Amino acid sequence: MGPNALPIPRLGNGRVPNERSFALSANSHFTPGDATQNLALYGTYNLVPDVISFELYWVPIEYFNLSHAIKAERKTFHVFYNEHWASGDIYLHTLIQVLKAETHPLDLALRIGYRFPSSTMLGMARYTDSPGYYLDLSFGKKLIDGNLDLSVQGMGGIFVWQINQNRQNQNDAPLFGLGLNLEGKNWALSPAFRGYSGYLNNGDRPMALSLYGQVEVNPRWQLFGTVQTGFGDLLYDSFELGSKFRFSSSHLR
Repeated sequence: MGPNALPIPRLGNGRVPNERSFALSANSHFTPGDATQNLALYGTYNLVPDVISFELYWVPIEYFNLSHAIKAERKTFHVFYNEHWASGDIYLHTLIQVLKAETHPLDLALRIGYRFPSSTMLGMARYTDSPGYYLDLSFGKKLIDGNLDLSVQGMGGIFVWQINQNRQNQNDAPLFGLGLNLEGKNWALSPAFRGYSGYLNNGDRPMALSLYGQVEVNPRWQLFGTVQTGFGDLLYDSFELGSKFRFSSSHLR
């Protein structure tokens, strides 16, 4: 399928985001025979500071250009052979703070994610026409606290999605990730490794190495970008560049 069909969930840092924000990014994904570009929308709404937040993620538009060999390999439906446009699924996350480093050894947060099957171009094998969800715990532990802050962060949980096969109705995949966060006064860099491993072993074991960076232009405006290379069953190299606007301070009090 396409690079946005069953993406690996982003690595958490053990903290509920204390902000209300909107972000837009442009993304490019490349593998031999498949070049894909898309827009991505992000939304965050903090309901109770340091307790609970909601996140929304959606790919509203995707442009793809596939070779004949890729179309034949993925068994695309001939009616859609010349199509180039699709839209993706909607993801809704609930984040709940479990532990805080101020009173415990580390930060710990629970994420409950649900995928609404709102995508198009199933006939072009771009997305799956089925719901899914994931549950994971993320943690963050500060290693260095000074002019430069260094933290280790990670996640572990399960990713589940429905499938249409005679003998199986769903795929269950352990979800995992580990990374670092280096943060200065107005910037941050975060290398990370993450992935999941389905039990069918039919292309359901993607993994990725990524480097995320952000720059604070001012307290309400942030620029960010990601470079990612896939391995295992993730065949794409990806690039993202975006901008975030905060409607409120990152510390809601």
